[in-house]
Parts: sequence; C-alpha cells; structure tokens
Amino acid sequence: MTTPSPVIRQKVAAHLDDVVLNPSISSLGISGHGKVREKYLVSTKEYDQIVVMIASDRVSAFDVILDRAIPFKGIVLNAITEHSFQEVSDLVDIALLPSPHPRIVIQRALQNIGIECVMRGYIWGNLAKEYEHGSRVKCGVELPNGLLHYQRLDSPLFTPTTKAEQGHDQDLDIKQLPEYFQSHFASKKINFPEDDFSSQVKELCSLLYQRGAVISEQKGLFLLDTKYELGVDQHGKLYLIDEVHTPDSSRYVAKSEWQTKMPQIEEKIQSGQHNTVSELLNVYPELKMRELSKQVVRDVLLENGYDDKKGIIPSLTDVQIIETSARYIELYEQLLGKDFDFTTFSQPFQEELILDYVKNL
Repeated sequence: MTTPSPVIRQKVAAHLDDVVLNPSISSLGISGHGKVREKYLVSTKEYDQIVVMIASDRVSAFDVILDRAIPFKGIVLNAITEHSFQEVSDLVDIALLPSPHPRIVIQRALQNIGIECVMRGYIWGNLAKEYEHGSRVKCGVELPNGLLHYQRLDSPLFTPTTKAEQGHDQDLDIKQLPEYFQSHFASKKINFPEDDFSSQVKELCSLLYQRGAVISEQKGLFLLDTKYELGVDQHGKLYLIDEVHTPDSSRYVAKSEWQTKMPQIEEKIQSGQHNTVSELLNVYPELKMRELSKQVVRDVLLENGYDDKKGIIPSLTDVQIIETSARYIELYEQLLGKDFDFTTFSQPFQEELILDYVKNL
C-alpha cells in the first residue's frame, strides 16, 4: 500500500526547508564538488580506493545548479540506486558497497569508460525533438519515417554520449566507439579487449535496459529511457557504477497513462490536422504525458522563460518544489513497493561513526 498522493504533498510541504545543501565529511579529505553530490576518494583495509558519495538535495537542470533544493531528493535517489543495483546484480558486476547512512553511497573506485550509455525505448526527450525537426539518424542509427513523439520503438536504441566543451553531452556514432575507447584507454594501464569491447558495452546496456523495463512494467511504469555508467578494473572487467534507474538518470511514465493517451494521440494525428505531436499538444495539452522524472523541473524552467544565454534562470516556487519532490517519492514507492519513511531526513549524520565505518571497509 503506497501513500496517497495528497498525503505525500502535505508531508513534503511540511518539510519544505528541511534540505541538505552542502553535506561533507571533512575528515575524509578534500571532496570532489559535483553538481548534486560530494565525492571523496578513500583508501581502506580491503580496497586501494573507494568512492564515498554524499547526496545533497541540490537540483541541476541544463547543467545549472538551481537556487532552491528539493526536499528528500538525495535520500530518494540513493535508495532507488541501491535497490536497482541489486535487481541487476546477476547481469553485471556492481561497484556498490554497503553504506552506513541513507544519504551516502559507497562504491569501488574504478576507471570510468568515458561515455554515458544512453538506452532509449521510446521517441522521447531530445530524440523526439530532433525527430520532429527532421533528423532520422541518431548516433549512426537510421530511424524510419512515420514515428511519433511518445511512440515505443520496436527495438531499444543504444545512443552513447560523451562530454564536449563546457560539459554538454555530445552524441557518439556507434561506429566510432572502438576508436574512441582505444584513445580513451591509451594512457591508462588497463587491459581491455579492444576487438569486442564496444560490443560488450552495447550488449550489457541492452540487457540492463531490458531488465529495468520488465521490472518497471510489472510495477505499473514504463521505463522510457535511461543512462548507465560503466567502469573497468585494471583487467578491463566491466562494472556498473554511479546511479541506476533513478528519476535523475531515467524517464518514467505511468503505464496506464501511456496506454490511455497514446491511442488518442495516434487518432488525432491521423486526422491530418497536425504535422507533429508537439503541435497537437499545443491544442490538446491534456494529452501531454506526465513524467516521473527530473523533466518536471526542466519543463517549469522553460515555461518560465529560462534562457542561459541571457542569464535568465527562474526560481522554483514552493508549489513546483512540492510537486517535484512528490513525483520522486511516488516513483520511490512504486519501484521499491513500500511507503516512504518521511522521518529518514532526520537520521543523525555523525561524521566520526561514518569515518570509522569507511576506514574499516
């Protein structure tokens, strides 16, 4: 039995200011300050290095950290990540290690393979925007004509990206992956199978997405797209790292909503009065799909005039923050199959105990 939606929003509203902005454990050393997490590299008894990641409640969109945070966001993301790691642990070695606190995720320190492995099961997000503007090739894969925004693809797409200048994602043609990996690992003392490493990465990500999609559908959700990050040890063995199937790294929609709205969209498009689904949604906004993901933040910013070139970054209102937090919590409850414990945010963050725990791993 999950928490009724109005109750979630009431409880979030009561804790609107109970957010963690800059969590730290100074005795672990100097942190790598990320957009939403603090990261520490630590040597332990068993491991040369582990990564200790402390999740804040900060939220970023379009590579910008917003001025207001989302209550419960950090612990929700960590809980979903830890749960999702276990759901795929029979498919891939996982970097995850036990954690002493719900705001902390600990993983083995591995060499990142240098790409974000994006899997897409639907015409959604940037893919939908590009497609409606005439693009029919994504990362070297040709798409057929006649597809619609929100439509499910016959076969999921593997669309890898890497970071370009200024930190923006840049698509990689899958045909260029062997050359990319060879260059990426050239200066690193890692043995990896150059001949089929790209195939291994693609096949693994396809398996992970298939597993995530099946599990999500069993829980009343469609996993629209997601990204995986992989690392390798010194022998080139692949591990799943970072976060998995969270609303920050994935898009979800309620299965019932997609099944209700998609036939209506297809019917109205067939009338010939609208060239694209985006045009259709301007006339019938009630047919827009309600995502359970961070997309709600991006949509709000765009609707309120976001323009990074002009320095216009709107602040989220209380109502918008409550809605975003509630969607994260709703997703938590559906994926984990249990009520969210609203007292978790108050669990003491005792640095000395955490430090002792980490050092003894």
